[in-house]
Amino acid sequence: MLKRKLLRDLWQNRTQFISIFLMAFLGLFVFAGIDAESTGIGISTAQYYEETNLADNWVMGTSFSTEEVKRLEALPQIASVDRKLVLEGKAKVGDGEEPSMEFNFVESMNSSFPYIKEGEAFDVDKEGVWLEELFAKKWNLQVGDYVRLEYEGILFTEQIRGIIIHPEYVFYSLDSDSMMPNYGTYGYAYLSSKEYPIQDELYYNYIVIKQTNAGESSEESMEFKELVKDTLNRQNIVVLDRKQNGGIEAIASEQSQHEEMGIMFSAVFLLIAVMGIVTTMTRMTSNQRIQIGTLKALGFGKRKITWHYMSYGIVISSLGSIVGAVLGYLYLPLLFLPSMSAYYILPNWVTQMSVKTYYAIVLAILVSTLVSFLACRKELKDMPAITLKPAAPKNIRHSMLEKSRMWLSLNFSTQWNVRDVLRNKARSLMGIAGVAGCTMLLLCAFGCSDCVKEIAVWQYGELVTGQYKVIFGQQVTNLEKRQYKQQYKGQSVQEGSCEFRTDSLVKKGGITILDEGNYLHFQNADGEEIILPQQGISMSVKMAQVLGIKQGDFIEWHIVGEKEWQRSRITALYRTPTGQGITLSREEYESLQYDFNPTSFYTNMTIPQYVKDSDDISGVISIEQLKIDLDKNMEMMNLMVGILIVAAVLLGIIVLYNMGVLSFLEKTREVATLKVLGFSSGRIRRILRQQNNWITIIGIVAGLILGYQFLDIMMQTMSEDNDMPTVVYLASYLYSIIGTWITSTGVNYMLSGKVKTICMVDALKDVE
Repeated sequence: MLKRKLLRDLWQNRTQFISIFLMAFLGLFVFAGIDAESTGIGISTAQYYEETNLADNWVMGTSFSTEEVKRLEALPQIASVDRKLVLEGKAKVGDGEEPSMEFNFVESMNSSFPYIKEGEAFDVDKEGVWLEELFAKKWNLQVGDYVRLEYEGILFTEQIRGIIIHPEYVFYSLDSDSMMPNYGTYGYAYLSSKEYPIQDELYYNYIVIKQTNAGESSEESMEFKELVKDTLNRQNIVVLDRKQNGGIEAIASEQSQHEEMGIMFSAVFLLIAVMGIVTTMTRMTSNQRIQIGTLKALGFGKRKITWHYMSYGIVISSLGSIVGAVLGYLYLPLLFLPSMSAYYILPNWVTQMSVKTYYAIVLAILVSTLVSFLACRKELKDMPAITLKPAAPKNIRHSMLEKSRMWLSLNFSTQWNVRDVLRNKARSLMGIAGVAGCTMLLLCAFGCSDCVKEIAVWQYGELVTGQYKVIFGQQVTNLEKRQYKQQYKGQSVQEGSCEFRTDSLVKKGGITILDEGNYLHFQNADGEEIILPQQGISMSVKMAQVLGIKQGDFIEWHIVGEKEWQRSRITALYRTPTGQGITLSREEYESLQYDFNPTSFYTNMTIPQYVKDSDDISGVISIEQLKIDLDKNMEMMNLMVGILIVAAVLLGIIVLYNMGVLSFLEKTREVATLKVLGFSSGRIRRILRQQNNWITIIGIVAGLILGYQFLDIMMQTMSEDNDMPTVVYLASYLYSIIGTWITSTGVNYMLSGKVKTICMVDALKDVE
């Protein structure tokens, strides 16, 4: 009998239960979909790293000897050691094109194997070159073709033996100014060290280490790095672990960010679903008071009746959660895959639901069950004789507002709505929460797009005002560099890598030395333009946060390849979206007994093609082209924006419709009374819309505040190498407000039309 009653009640209250089902569905749809995608990233990368036996550490230095390799191999903590030479060069392809390429001349390979897409397996004893896949596709190069390569004016031709991808290049860009990849326009290649053009000048600047048992903690990593330095008896080297590899760290941060986003968005939907269950079950048990008393009188125990009403929450939340989890797992990752695969390079992309999804389903069901129990226990605690009688009228007390003089000055509509809101607080709070959730998601959607647009404006319009960045080749003399700078009225810059050390942390970052000029600008944490001091060092805000230091503190640092550690005071902090590290003036740099050797210069003058093709110039980066590349890579952000907008509108419609139906059902008697008193249907609809407008306004204000905070949390989950500003344009605020208002007003207009359908006899007759 109770099962039939359950089905009948679910049907009679289908509108409310469908809304609860949809909230549970959306919550698990988002969570399971993002969980499957983020878990899949972890599995895909783990399989990739295992198949290629990815190294644990990379040592950067100069001229590593065979004796040093033997000393490292003798350590029990190390499983294998390889040497390689990494150089920046060019490939001569197409119609006179010379895209940049990073050459890896490998002496031996016991770890970090290339993943073969086509052709032969890599072998250090074989001639030829193994090219990166996207570069080969861009220039229509295939296995067996010959390609001309160039390094410092030295040309050599190699046959393509294989098309590869490599785990050390999961994500990579041409320059620190590039925030989005443009794969194919530059690439990398692997060759045997025997293929180096001038064998008498062969040296190795990298050591690749595979540990026997790599430690997970930062303390263990620091201890191992110090062991390597002590074993080599070098302090002018940098030892990097996997977390300091830009590509490996970037995709790991992406995975972590997606996990946090899934939890945050799902929590919003689950909260709304819980509020829906509270209001629906409270109303249902209140209306079924006499039925509950009848069941008690017929001999049904309190436990069985309690379980019956708890089953409403169990059934709806179970159906919504399970269906949402299944569909989210099947379809949501497919939306992210195209943009993710264009950003990160993996051989395979898998999706897999983790145990967290099952926990989330159980949690949703338990919370719904608990809420159902709490909502109905009031009607179940009395004896049958009491429950069979109608509930006593509430002891309604006048609020302070109703006792004030101002109350008498309010019109009837306002008085009626104020009383209704104060006497139905749970329903009103649910409406506010629904509107706030809708506004919050809309603001996050438009705000995400604004943040990416702001980066382009900020990086390429405010911080960098030069139109071209000209990168020098390694063989160019300082005299020739000065001549280029003077000819094109540029600002010279020296960029490199350095290492920072605190008591508990060692981090790799960038170092920039500025010559005189006005093409590079800096801003403080508040976005105000500042001039960096000539003395001391200036550090990026994100790097200072990672190291746990502030302006005025001292920091130890050294340049990769230099032996001496410097201890300098941080005289200023600046904010930059990419290339976290330190910046020095040329004057300060030379005062530390270093020679200024610019690696590039910025200019607004057009660079002729013959200069681009010369051996002196490694590459010319167009800032305008970087903007275009950034726009092309907006697909993933636009997809996220679209998903958030759809979710926001669905949330608003579902919650507001549910609230409106509940409100209308609870006020049927009052509305019928107003009609008897002579109020027209149009005036009654205006009274109902007035309350909806109040709730909408309060919800929008709350949603704008929460939306900005929510967006800021999302931006803080970016990787350590990126500093994303939290920016929301005025237009986005307006779009969020207008979108929420249209949704709310449309739902209310549809529901207020039910005033005409009220049956006066049923609404006003006494309880029988």
